[in-house]
Amino acid sequence: MTVVAFALWATLAVAGPGWQGGAAPATAGSDPTPVRRVVDDYIGLYTRERLPDWKQLFLPSFTASFTNADGTVTTRNLEAFYESQRAGFARGSMSETLHDVRITREGRLAHAFAGFEFTSNGNSRRGQLMLLLIESQGQFRIAALAFSYHVQ
Repeated sequence: MTVVAFALWATLAVAGPGWQGGAAPATAGSDPTPVRRVVDDYIGLYTRERLPDWKQLFLPSFTASFTNADGTVTTRNLEAFYESQRAGFARGSMSETLHDVRITREGRLAHAFAGFEFTSNGNSRRGQLMLLLIESQGQFRIAALAFSYHVQ
């Protein structure tokens, strides 16, 4: 099992029943506001013009993993993931919206789970995503992203 896959599994295992039913109950010192700001910027900065700013939300060691139609999983590092987004914007318009966002923060660790709708050149697809965040030098940054499109 890769480190990223283990981290995703461990986060889900620790989240327990609150994961499926909404955000887990807040605990002392677990204000989700700083994490919510990162999630909001993940969507708000996702434009052709702001893409370099968007990239700063991620740790240099970031990985993105996603499912493919054939059941395999693809994983990209930050540079490959960023380049795929830059190339997508170069081909045309893209946007993403989130819904049913659930954020859990425990100290310096957090995760966000949401449904999303990704639109590229007028074609939309829905799916689910999970962001793993960690506090680095006083601010939360995205360590990993896992997503999957719904089978249609």
